[in-house]
Amino acid sequence: MRPIISKALSGAVFLTICAALTAHSASPATDSLQTALSGARTADEREQIYVQLADLSADSFETAVSFWEKALAEAREAGDDYGCREALDRLVQNLASREPERALEYVRLADSLLPEPRHTLFRASLNTCWLWKQMIAANSFEATDHTLAKLREKKPGDLTPEELIEMEFLTGLSIDYQSIAAEAYGNIPYAIPYVEQALEKLEKYPLDERVHFEKLCREELSDLYSYAEDRRAARELEKCLALHRAWLAMDTRFDRPHRDTTEYPMRIYGKMVFLLDLIPREQLSEYYDKCMRLARERNDREEIYRTSARYYQCTGDNERAAAYVDSVLTYYAQTGKKADLGSIYMAQSHMYEAAGNYEKALKAVREGNEYRYHNRMDEAQRNLAEMQTLLNVDRLELEKARLAMRNKRHLLIASGIVLLLLAGWGVYLGIMVRRLKRAKRLSHAAHEEAQRQSCRAQESEKMKTAFINSMCHEIRTPLNAINGFSELMLTEEDPATRHLYQEEIRKSTASLTSLLENMLELSKLISTEELLPLAETDVCLICAERLELQKALNANPSVEYSFESIEGGGSCVVPTNAVYLTRVIDNLLQNAAKFTAAGRITLACHDDRTNRMLRISVSDTGIGIPPEKREWVFERFTKVDPFKPGTGIGLYLCRLVVTRLGGDIHVCPEYEGGCCIRISLPY
Repeated sequence: MRPIISKALSGAVFLTICAALTAHSASPATDSLQTALSGARTADEREQIYVQLADLSADSFETAVSFWEKALAEAREAGDDYGCREALDRLVQNLASREPERALEYVRLADSLLPEPRHTLFRASLNTCWLWKQMIAANSFEATDHTLAKLREKKPGDLTPEELIEMEFLTGLSIDYQSIAAEAYGNIPYAIPYVEQALEKLEKYPLDERVHFEKLCREELSDLYSYAEDRRAARELEKCLALHRAWLAMDTRFDRPHRDTTEYPMRIYGKMVFLLDLIPREQLSEYYDKCMRLARERNDREEIYRTSARYYQCTGDNERAAAYVDSVLTYYAQTGKKADLGSIYMAQSHMYEAAGNYEKALKAVREGNEYRYHNRMDEAQRNLAEMQTLLNVDRLELEKARLAMRNKRHLLIASGIVLLLLAGWGVYLGIMVRRLKRAKRLSHAAHEEAQRQSCRAQESEKMKTAFINSMCHEIRTPLNAINGFSELMLTEEDPATRHLYQEEIRKSTASLTSLLENMLELSKLISTEELLPLAETDVCLICAERLELQKALNANPSVEYSFESIEGGGSCVVPTNAVYLTRVIDNLLQNAAKFTAAGRITLACHDDRTNRMLRISVSDTGIGIPPEKREWVFERFTKVDPFKPGTGIGLYLCRLVVTRLGGDIHVCPEYEGGCCIRISLPY
């Protein structure tokens, strides 16, 4: 890459001409730059013209994108690192929400345009920005989950420092938005440590390398602090503004009189107005005035209406705030811009209620409910259509299997007739018949192997999808087994074999029932934040009963079960939720049995009355859990052995229940020779 100083010297005369041509209004300036473009001789000169044309076309999406694409091509030829980074950043920002696939092409193009190690963080920021936009615009977590899964597949020592930063930030981002999607807002603060750790790692890099990624981290951290009502939110937004100004100051290539430097500060000041009681009233008014000044300069009606409504609500002028909400709704109706009108109506109803205008408050509530009702009906229709499509696909696959079975029967009948006709032809024909049978066996084995490989490929692909695809796979597996063995029972005459098929159908039915029960329980726990009801319960009695039941269900003579209770035996009565605690103990015992082919499984229950703490542990002599996966196994859909049956939600459900009971569950790091999971419940 050539230095910026040499490029500036080579284009000094050209800069003077451009400065004179762009001193007029927007339209004449555009015409002048278009005229100057025909006389530009170098890539530097053409890049300057395209950048200024893009600045002038900021309000036109297609035109601005076209000019930035041309500016990127010229910056690449001129060796302008800053120009390449700015053009790529603008293209990904503009296209990610509207044309995600096109934006992704530029994310990948950055790898070849800026391959140097000093641009690694910038390339990661482009990918992270694209993933963030997908979660916001498309309400889709599939791309983010796929990226995190690829990062977690690597060993900790194989991850680069930049990949560690990206994984920390994406983990926090995923927790934030998935908590919002599940309406589990109490889980949002759990994302804060991940983003803070990403920022801590970023501070080791020079400012010009980290500036883009740090802006993303600080914007997300300010939102998380705001949710947690942490006063540090305003400080993070101030740092975002400082980073934005630093990035602009780095551009010393040429004058840009038409560059829009107001949109980002306006958006940041608008976010500061939403900090409510986290900043003083005087500072709130100062931020509001700054936001309004910038919004009026830009003639941004949406920002004026939306921020004014929030500001006057904060200052107690609810009638005026509600009037601005009406302006927001009118603006969306006129422009056709999509927005969550249900939430806006509900916010307006609270404003009218606070102002004492209950008639208008009721009207706003009704309109909001009506909008939400129609939205939910549309969503239900879409889900129904998707389920109908899946059902049709299953029917086609079933029909295909029936046709294949019919063809096989016809082939067997034809083969039998041929064998009967050729039975008397002697030794030669006998040899030919044996060869034919051998070829048939090989063909049948190859066909079965192809089917097995196809099933494995489909299962591998489904494991990479989001929540709903994973569950569809888990539900479809036992259903396919039921259908398959049911079909085989129709043609099988051997009673022993039919009994085996019946047993497989029973196991699949039990597996499906357990899966649905776990998912219903998980959904119930996630969808509510209410405390679990507690009652005096003999925990030692529950532990002993569940251990005996698991011993009977496992029926593995190679595994020894033992129970260790409090000193001297007796009961251990503490206030807890017997139903959910029983489910946790069952899950831990089932996991231990699943991964212990031979050895010992021990269930221990100890009541520490001095510290008022109940401790329950399940230990085994099985395959154990690697140290780097001791926390990972408590996440949803994670499995130490991917070839073992199960959905990967058992330990996640255990942690969810134990946490709701006010306790803690973790893998004991000091235990050797298998795995030990310990529960600590205060009472």
